[in-house]
Order: sequence, then structure tokens, then C-alpha cells
Amino acid sequence: MTAMMNRALLIVDDEPDVTSSLNRQLKRDGYSIYSANSGGTGLQLLKENDIGVVVSDLMMPEMDGITFLELVKQHKPDVVRMLLTAHGSLDNAMAAVNRLQIFGYLTKPWSAEELKGTIARAFQQYNLSAENKRLQQLTKAQNQRLSFINENLEDSVRKRTFQLEEAIREGVVMLAMAAEAKDDDTGEHIHRIRRLTYEICTGLGISSEESEQISFFSIMHDVGKIHIPDSILQKPGSLSAQEWKVMQTHCLAGEKILGNKLFYQTAREIARSHHERWDGNGYPDGLKGELIPLAARVVTVADVFDALTHERPYKPAWSVEAALVEMKTLAGKVFDPKILSLFLHIQAKKQRHKK
Repeated sequence: MTAMMNRALLIVDDEPDVTSSLNRQLKRDGYSIYSANSGGTGLQLLKENDIGVVVSDLMMPEMDGITFLELVKQHKPDVVRMLLTAHGSLDNAMAAVNRLQIFGYLTKPWSAEELKGTIARAFQQYNLSAENKRLQQLTKAQNQRLSFINENLEDSVRKRTFQLEEAIREGVVMLAMAAEAKDDDTGEHIHRIRRLTYEICTGLGISSEESEQISFFSIMHDVGKIHIPDSILQKPGSLSAQEWKVMQTHCLAGEKILGNKLFYQTAREIARSHHERWDGNGYPDGLKGELIPLAARVVTVADVFDALTHERPYKPAWSVEAALVEMKTLAGKVFDPKILSLFLHIQAKKQRHKK
């Protein structure tokens, strides 16, 4: 069962006209809106209610917005935090967003479209994270149950084990799709990666069972993007140095999400290392050559090819031919030469069959 979507919004501003205006513009969108005229009152409302998103004015007497939002993070770290600021304080607001990992900011005066769009994205972020936690708890409970069942060898227990394994796999797919929804509306990227990965694994002579395992867990390569703000994932232009630094954290975040159970070992290797490069210039660990896990080296090839041949917010789709030419230049730099050579052979064979 899918958890209920949180729609509770807390607005903190010492100017009654501002809170009234925000209430008036947002109430028709189905939000449960709480208002406070000070940080202290806001913290009390936060304690008493299941708040998903907090919007706080930057400049307030007694307690400014940055101090208030820091306290919000301490008390309820999952709540999505935003600043409301006048244009004159915009530089301070942007600095706080980067330094304190605040979701974003709104400027006074705001446009109705900007207001509604930003609030909607903030709630999407909160609810995706909440769903991620729910799925992790579900998977943990299923794994515990699976461990108990594996101690028994009766036919009825083996049947139950199969059912639970299917449930876990379904949970993995749901978690992967939750992450994919942040930067791919169709959700087809993970399925294409899975097919490409399986083709490469079988071509390398990997057993059918291991090929299926690697290809299945390949869909988790970008699960850490659940923690990356939409403003970065969906940015149409180049990322700034700070934004790129945030983007790179999705590898370690993905590994952390996948816990420490042996069942997810391959998934963790892929999530952490699929942006490593054969020449050692990748991230997050700067691994080189065969020190990079095999599963991650395979997924790197599949992921880059799919990214090049499909439209992204920052680029149009390339043709298959153009993508393969580009990838050839990166053999021994980004890609394992052996894996890339096999992949090029597979793609050439596909192109011949199409003619």
C-alpha cells in the first residue's frame, strides 16, 4: 500500500500581510496551511503537526530565518526547508541554500506561477524521500522474514521464500522507479539499462544467473538521486561547481540507501562505482582499471550509451552512430576497453539486422 501524500505546509513570517497572501494563493491547491509570526511559534507548530514543507522569511526579529531553519533540521531533518527573502537579501539567501542544504528560496514579490511550482516541487521531494524510507523499512522486514524462512527446508517454507523474494524484487523496482521519476518522466531509462547490461554480461561469458543478477541490480545505479534537488537534476544548462559537487553525492547516497545486507552487495557496487573511470579520473573513489567492480564497469558503458542516445534536460538525443563514435574515443579512458569492444560488436550486429 502506498503511503498517504503529505500536503501540510508551515509558513513563518512576521508580516501578517505576507502570510495572508500566501494562504490566499495556495489554499485552493489542497494544502493544509499553518502560519506563524515568529520562529518560536513555528517550532511549536512543527512539533504538534506532521509538516512536510516549511517556508520561512529570512529577516525576522528575535530569530532570523536561517537560525529557525537550522533548528527545524535538528528537530525534524526530513522536513523540506525553504527561505522567503526580499531581492535585497537574495545573495544571503543563496549562500544559505548552498551552505545549509536548504531546498530553495522564494523572492518577495513572487509570481503565482513560481510560488505554486516551487511549493509543488518541495512536496514532491518530501514525499519521494518518505516513500523511499517506507520501502526501505518494507525491504528490511521482508529480508528478516526471508532469513527466518531459509532456516526451514519444508516445501511450504520454500514456496513462501519464493513469494518473499518476488516481493523484495518488486520493492527494488519501486525504489528504482521512485528515483528515476525525478529526472525521467517515462521511467524507461532503468529498463533500457537492464536490457543493455544483460546483453553485455552474457557476451562476456558471465553465467546466466549472475548476468540476471547484475542486470537486475543495474536499475539501482541512480537510486541516490532521490536526495538530489530537482533544480539540479532538471537544470537545462551546465551545472555550477557547487551544483556538480552536490550531484556527485548521489553515488554514496545510493550505496547508503541500499544498506549492508549481502543480498544487495552487487547493487551497492553499481550505485557507488558506476561513475568511476578506467583511467582513474572518475568519482567518488578515483578507482582505476580492474579495481573498479566488474558490474559497475558494465553499467557505465550501458548508462553512457543510453544517456547519449536519449534526450536529457541539458541536451538532445544523439544518433546511435554518433554515440558509438564518441564512445570509441573514450576506450581506455572512461571505459574498460574489453567491455566497450564487446558492446560495439553487439551494437554493430543490431544495426546489420535492421538493414
